[in-house]
Amino acid sequence: MNPRPRVLITGFEPFGGHATNVSQMVAKRFDGVRSIQCPWTHQSVELEVEFDVLSVDKNGAEATAHRIREGKRWDAVLHLGLCETCVEPRFELLAHDWLDMRLPDNQGRQVSKQPIDGEGHRGCWLDLSLWEKERFPLNYTLSFDAGAYLCNETYHATLKALCLHGHPSHMPSPALFLHLPSEEKMSVNIAVEFVEACLGYMLRPYPQSPQHVVAACLLDGDRVLVTQRGTNQSDPGCWEFPGGKCEEGESWSEALVREIHEELTLDVDAKFPLGSWYRERGADAYVIHLVSAELVGTKQDIQLSVHQSAEWISTAQQTSRTWAGRDDEMAAFLHEAFRPMS
Repeated sequence: MNPRPRVLITGFEPFGGHATNVSQMVAKRFDGVRSIQCPWTHQSVELEVEFDVLSVDKNGAEATAHRIREGKRWDAVLHLGLCETCVEPRFELLAHDWLDMRLPDNQGRQVSKQPIDGEGHRGCWLDLSLWEKERFPLNYTLSFDAGAYLCNETYHATLKALCLHGHPSHMPSPALFLHLPSEEKMSVNIAVEFVEACLGYMLRPYPQSPQHVVAACLLDGDRVLVTQRGTNQSDPGCWEFPGGKCEEGESWSEALVREIHEELTLDVDAKFPLGSWYRERGADAYVIHLVSAELVGTKQDIQLSVHQSAEWISTAQQTSRTWAGRDDEMAAFLHEAFRPMS
C-alpha cells in the first residue's frame, strides 16, 4: 500500500420517519487518521479517512460523484446505507440503472420505474470471493440488487464518475456500497469493526500484485459474444469472454478497444466495468475485469485471429460448456445481473 491512503466513507441522514440512521452514526466514527490491518500481511496501516453525511435526495445521491468530477481523489470510496429488512450486513455488487422509489425522498421526490441514465447497470471492480469471512466480526451476504432508492442511485452515480474521472491507471480507485442493518440488530461498535475489515480488503484487494486483464461483455440484445480459445493457447478449446492484458500505462477502456480490434477486428466502445475476478496460475496472478461494451457504427463482421470460434449466447439462459479460468463465474454473473427489472 502507499503511505497513508486516503479513504472516503459516507452515510445518509435519517429518512422515512426514522429518528436515526446507522450509516450516519458509523461514518462519523471514521473521521481523521485511523489504523487498519492488511488482510494478507496482517500489518497495521494508517489511513486518512474523511466522512460525509449525504442528504436523502437528488443532491445527496450526486454529492460524491460531483466531488469526483471536480477533481477530488480517494484511494477507496465506501458508501454505507441502512437496510431496514437486513439482519446482517450486505455488500452490493451491482448498481442497477433503475429507480422505483417506494416512498418520497426527504425533498418529496418520488421516481417510479425509470432508468437512471439509460446506459445500463454498473458493477464494482472488486473480487469479494477472496474476502475471508473469518476476518469480519459477523457474517455478511452478497447482493446483486442495491434496491431502487437513494442507495442504488448514489452507488450508480459514484461508479459512473470514477470510470469517467478516476485515476490515470489500469483501473480507477475501488468503490463499494455496504448496507447495514439497524442498530437494534447490529451495534454501532460491531459495525465499525466490520467497516475496518472491509477497508483492509478494499485497499489491498489481492494477495499478490496481479496483471490486469480486460474481457468484453459485448451485448446484442439479450445475447453476449463468447469465443473459443485456439489449440495453441493455454486452456485450449475452452470458452471465454474475449479480451487481453492491459499494457503499461493503458487504461481498462483503451486496452479493451485495442484487444477486441486485434482479436476480432471489431471496433467497440468500452462503456464501464461490471465485475472483476482474480486468478492465480503458477507464479503469475491475474485479475480479469469484465467490461460492458458495444459495437461502434454499423454491423461488423467478426474475423478471428487467435480464437477458433465465436458464438452469441443468451444471457437469460445458462449454457453448459467448458470455460477458461473463471469465465464460468462471469457467465453466471451476467445471468443474474441482467434479469429483467420489475
